[in-house]
Amino acid sequence: MKERYGIVIDSGSSGSRIQIYRWEDSKELNSNKSTDDLKLKSIPQIYQEESWTYKTTPGVSTFGDKPSKVWDDHYEPLIEYAEKIIPRENWKDTPIFILATAGVRLLPTKKKEKLMKTICYEVGKESKFKLDNCADQIQIIDGETEGIYGWIGLNYLMGQLDNYDSKNSNHPSYGFMDMGGASTQISFVPNKKTEIEKHRDDISTVYLRNVNGQTQQWDVFVSTWLGFGANEARKRYLNQLINLLPERNNPSTDDDFNTLKLTDPCLPKNAKYEYPYQGFTYNVFGSGNYEQCLKTTYPLLLKNLPCTDEPCLFNGVHAPEIDFFKDKFVGVSEYWYSANDVFHTGGEYNFLKFSEKVKLFCESDWSDIQKNSANGDYNNLPDDLLKDACFKANWVLNVLHEGFNLPRIDIEAKMPDKVVEDFDNHIPFQSAGAIKGSELSWTLGKIILYASSQIKSNDDLKVGIKPSDNEVKLENKKFIPGGIGSKSSSSERDYETLHALPIFFIFLIAATGVYFLLYKKSSLKNFGNLITSNISKIKSKINNYRYTRISTQEISVLEEGRSEAQSNGTSSRPQSPSIGDNSFAGLRTRSLINLNQGSQGQQISSNENSFRPKKKFSSTSIIFRSFKF
Repeated sequence: MKERYGIVIDSGSSGSRIQIYRWEDSKELNSNKSTDDLKLKSIPQIYQEESWTYKTTPGVSTFGDKPSKVWDDHYEPLIEYAEKIIPRENWKDTPIFILATAGVRLLPTKKKEKLMKTICYEVGKESKFKLDNCADQIQIIDGETEGIYGWIGLNYLMGQLDNYDSKNSNHPSYGFMDMGGASTQISFVPNKKTEIEKHRDDISTVYLRNVNGQTQQWDVFVSTWLGFGANEARKRYLNQLINLLPERNNPSTDDDFNTLKLTDPCLPKNAKYEYPYQGFTYNVFGSGNYEQCLKTTYPLLLKNLPCTDEPCLFNGVHAPEIDFFKDKFVGVSEYWYSANDVFHTGGEYNFLKFSEKVKLFCESDWSDIQKNSANGDYNNLPDDLLKDACFKANWVLNVLHEGFNLPRIDIEAKMPDKVVEDFDNHIPFQSAGAIKGSELSWTLGKIILYASSQIKSNDDLKVGIKPSDNEVKLENKKFIPGGIGSKSSSSERDYETLHALPIFFIFLIAATGVYFLLYKKSSLKNFGNLITSNISKIKSKINNYRYTRISTQEISVLEEGRSEAQSNGTSSRPQSPSIGDNSFAGLRTRSLINLNQGSQGQQISSNENSFRPKKKFSSTSIIFRSFKF
């Protein structure tokens, strides 16, 4: 059976991670009479070995001022890693996708465009993998696109994309929640058909394709909240505490006095650290008060903002109704880190169990926490992450229960004896880092879209993501194709034009030399002087053309119409580089609401997933599906 490969590089703010995938040729599968019927009614089965991933640091955004080094110092090691895994005979047919998120999105427009063009040129020139269209394959993606990719990957792993029949309108799915450092996301298919129709303008449509050519169609709501990730919420929280201090209203007249004291109920007792803010350095001391921490973090949700289109979740952002007695959600990133690493409650969520452990931790003395850490109780987390754990756990509690309205089972509400028949042993929410050894990454969703787009269709539908009507109207967002552009595209192999430039100049010089040798021998010396005097001009022309004429079509930027200060929904541990700003804004244009911090020069970090030491997955050669927690 012929094998296909695909490469997705997640270029976030803390680094770029390559993910390599493999699947069987769907055309051969479809024509093989022995192929299992379940396979034919499902999207292609994706395989990945545990070693098929590799990361380079720092983030690609750090090359905004030195784009010429982005290949040698950043992407070359990733491509060389892929070449060791993918058989040489498959290179020319293996598509490569480089999808930039938080860090690049925060760069100034000119630097961002130049960097993306340079990546296109360098990867196209140096790599032997399939790069037909930079506009489709080398992109900056927004948080909502990332959220839908995550939804696709999750439901693939959970087996919800298997055995799909378009004649059956009842196909259950899992909702996807992701809390990063700078933003949090949610994507789900509303359980009630009436909710889908009622909120159709806010629903995106995902098209996938089975091996047998039948197209799957899913109505997915997705939204992201910038500034509501764990790291940025922590900064807003501390800034809020500082602005309530008497010293802020009665600043010292002593120019040499620049150290102030701050008491933090979300910091374990007797823990301390320094926090810089607006030219002052604050000594933060922990008071370890769980109840006070929970109450103090609640206002950060901005539930008080007006909701122009009911119902709303938080920060005035509209969303279809969520029925947690029927819907199932899986949370990743901080939902998993907070629960698993410190409190050992990852997996099925239990409010009482989780909140009790959070309270015990928050109100513990810092010296006791350090002793427990030395005994290996917290997965070897560094002290700075342990100091943040109390706040982040309380933030998770507030986002889940006050933000997304997840009921506190057995406290606020009783689970019905009989829940929807499609789900046995109903679990409204659970956290996960991996599913049966397979990493839950949004890059999986991207390669699933591509693999299914290569199958011949039985209808006129195209594989990809159709944005909601509101996104089209307000953000001018276009259909996101599942595959790559055709070779007739205006941006086809854009770097080939650049390849021709040096050859052209070499040919010109050689032809001129022959002319002087054959017809102007006496002027040979003048020819040498001519070349010497003009060599810098030739280099300048090559470089100028290299960066300004890559294609007649600009590199696609999916963030058109959005704030330049947006980042994706994954967190960064340690916190990623920051830029100056004094506001946060929801990623959805209809909810771009400035959150007044009562400050100037507010630091907003670019956003990537909270750093955690990579754990070895159990040996796996296939991305498992149909897995029940």
